[in-house]
Amino acid sequence: MSIDMHPETAAAIRAELAAIGTRHSGLQRRQRRSRLVASVAGTAAVAVTTSAAALVAAGLPGTTTTAAIGVMTTVTRTGPALVDIGRAPDSADAVVVEIRCRNHVGMVSVPTVGDGGSGRSCREGGSLRVVDGRLPAAGTTTVSIEASPGTRWTASLRYASAVTSEWGVNAHGETYGVENAAGHPDLVPGRTDDGRRGWVRWDEAAVADDVDVFETDGVTVIGRSTATVAPEVPLDQGLVDELRSVRTATPTPGATR
Repeated sequence: MSIDMHPETAAAIRAELAAIGTRHSGLQRRQRRSRLVASVAGTAAVAVTTSAAALVAAGLPGTTTTAAIGVMTTVTRTGPALVDIGRAPDSADAVVVEIRCRNHVGMVSVPTVGDGGSGRSCREGGSLRVVDGRLPAAGTTTVSIEASPGTRWTASLRYASAVTSEWGVNAHGETYGVENAAGHPDLVPGRTDDGRRGWVRWDEAAVADDVDVFETDGVTVIGRSTATVAPEVPLDQGLVDELRSVRTATPTPGATR
């Protein structure tokens, strides 16, 4: 087995490192600012466990219900590893992965459906749950867990099938709901400064500090949402170093299963 950084991971890290110190840096944006608009922050659909076999996102238009199927595989490894989880059922759309850090070293990451990934720094221990882990590549039965070489972790993996609800559409033809693999609707969840829940226009919330919060009709204003600006904090160099250290396990050329 050879160990190197996955091309997509490497590209994302290079882009982030190049952006540090500019307005394009995702790390520094997250350190600088938080907005009371869950969808804009990318956290509208938070999965919660409802039973031993089902993970259900918040019940807003566009959210996804993910039901675990098949047999669970649990392994403990150090550093990047390929985990064999067997042949995927025909109905599988993703892999549910739960990882617990076993030491306080580096970072662990799971490639997700599409071009993304979800990771966690293990410096303070803790765990990571991913409900949209990427399926094994065609012709294989292994999932790649990306990690820093010294990071020890335990992972439980299981295939899953997912159903995403349709976005709502108001009388003006505007869509409303939460972000998902299809993109984002016209109106996304928001909250007024006094705590009332409603909807904000995506194109306004993405660039403006203060936006109107509407009913689903996109016309009736129920209040304003003002972005909260946290004090500037230094860039976490440790996190940058951990991002640099993440590697992906790949099969040795010519190896047979």
